[in-house]
Amino acid sequence: MRKEYIFNEPEFKAEGINILEVARPKGFRHHFKSGRPKHGFIYTKRGEMKYTFYGNERKNITAKAGEVIFIPKGSAYSGSYSVADTKIKIVQFDLSHGRLPQYLLKPTVIQLPNITELIESFFKKTDPHKSPSSYYFLYCFYNLMWQIDENYFSLPKKFKRLKPALTEITEAWNKNKAVLHYAELCNMSESSFRRYFKEFTGKSPIEYRNDIRLNNAQILLESGQYTVSETAEACGFSNLSFFTRLYKKKYGHTPKKA
Repeated sequence: MRKEYIFNEPEFKAEGINILEVARPKGFRHHFKSGRPKHGFIYTKRGEMKYTFYGNERKNITAKAGEVIFIPKGSAYSGSYSVADTKIKIVQFDLSHGRLPQYLLKPTVIQLPNITELIESFFKKTDPHKSPSSYYFLYCFYNLMWQIDENYFSLPKKFKRLKPALTEITEAWNKNKAVLHYAELCNMSESSFRRYFKEFTGKSPIEYRNDIRLNNAQILLESGQYTVSETAEACGFSNLSFFTRLYKKKYGHTPKKA
């Protein structure tokens, strides 16, 4: 008997992975006013960090010892070492192609029970007398991403039935499927599906999908490679004026090529 398994490609592939360790005195601040140059997982080894983000979604995030924050490339922010002898460890990277998953498009705290072990694994092979293996660091990186991805889809028992729909919306967000299609994936009636989905996400299925589309639209426009109409079409919006209206509501300005 022969069994063959075909796997989906990851949403993105990483390149330029590098790691940093930084210790600073209390009150020291660093700034990325023009945006962070790489995507980065920042682990607070000891002490406490406070991050202030700028732009339309201005907010503050505090990361205490043992906590990890992910900050995507291009994020404008400042970081403050708010406790004496604070030390951070950073794993940063670029993308060779593809895009980040939806849950990493904004600065966010990464909550995993073994997050310390995952970050520290990058720093175990940093012997100054030996050349580190690129395969080892790729293993560490994709192991980290795999466990984050598994955690993202670990739904509370009450909402586990929503997983097929959440997976499809996240992976095929530019496809114009009806809400009934998503409900049938979950073996639910449309009315029950809508109710459970809104309770779990705080949004209707279409609002949730549109939010993913708008995040990706912003990425396409910032790349400078797409016009507004091309971006709208690539992200599943057949009506340009509707796309423009939603984009302005979310970001505070109309879409424009970077």
